[in-house]
Amino acid sequence: MLEFVTERRMARYRQLRSLIILLVVTVAMVQDEPRPGLTGRGLALSAGMAIGAAAWIAMTLRLGAPRLQQYSIVVCMAAGVELTLARPGGYGAAFSLAAVTIACASLPLPRAAVLTGIGAVLLAAAHAVAGSPLESIVIWAGAMLLLLLLGTVRREREARAAQHELLAGEQAKAAALAERARLAREIHDVLAHSLSALSLQLETAAALLERDRAAEAAVIVDRAGRLARDGLTETRRAVSALRGDPVPLPELLRELTAGSGLTLVGEARELSAETGLALYRSAQEALTNVRKHAPGSAVQVRLEYRPSEVRLTVRNHGPAGPPATGLSPGYGLTGLRERAELAGGTVEAGPSGDGWLVDVRMPG
Repeated sequence: MLEFVTERRMARYRQLRSLIILLVVTVAMVQDEPRPGLTGRGLALSAGMAIGAAAWIAMTLRLGAPRLQQYSIVVCMAAGVELTLARPGGYGAAFSLAAVTIACASLPLPRAAVLTGIGAVLLAAAHAVAGSPLESIVIWAGAMLLLLLLGTVRREREARAAQHELLAGEQAKAAALAERARLAREIHDVLAHSLSALSLQLETAAALLERDRAAEAAVIVDRAGRLARDGLTETRRAVSALRGDPVPLPELLRELTAGSGLTLVGEARELSAETGLALYRSAQEALTNVRKHAPGSAVQVRLEYRPSEVRLTVRNHGPAGPPATGLSPGYGLTGLRERAELAGGTVEAGPSGDGWLVDVRMPG
């Protein structure tokens, strides 16, 4: 909106400047000799100034349809040639210069170039017929060609500026889409890790109640309540990270790996919200996969702070129980890789000995 207002102000400023130049040229021509009149050369001057001024105003204010705009430019340029013939060495050629300036700003560039070339030839011929010195012919014709060149440069600069604004707009849209994808991923992860486990617990409790095992079902329901509360905590944590608040990664991993153990290498330091959350979600997803596909197997979680990166490894090995069922598949390794890539990191995962290894490296 601000850019639109600025462009409108600039357009009005240019129109006002053009009308002021017309006023100055008109006053100068009225005071110059021979002066405009109603007979002879004075009549030719009066007619040329009146027609030229009307065309100047019309093309400056862009009155009428585009075709009328083009006619106004041609008439103004012709008025400059006629005034040059009626008063050689005067200010009449200024009308032709104004026509070239407006043509370069409002007409297609090839059409503006053709009109400028024709106008320059006619103006040079008018000076030659009027007996003007060669210097005057070169100066006025050269001035028209110079205005064409300046107009071309200005059009190219404005086109580049428009392309830059368009590119900036596309980049802003891409950033908004990426942010939406990040929000969707965070919401999905929270729901996938809490609701899927909650659903499994409630299904188990329902099965126990059908067998009249109310005491065991009560334990499962209590566990489901804790899962629901944990899910709310995870949601608050995700919202906090999305706001840009630092993620206390070591503390969160200790909570996450209770019973599994965490090895911390190097001096812990504050990480960006995006990096910290990506590492935490990676550990969470890796441990969830272990519980789903290799429940009961030994797990080692290692967080290493290096000078230019942070490395997280989650490795499980040893005998495992039967895979758990009824859990949501979630994003899995695809989600881990997408999350890490968005934060500038990498994820490698695959078999390792008698288990599975997830290796996440993030800059930080």
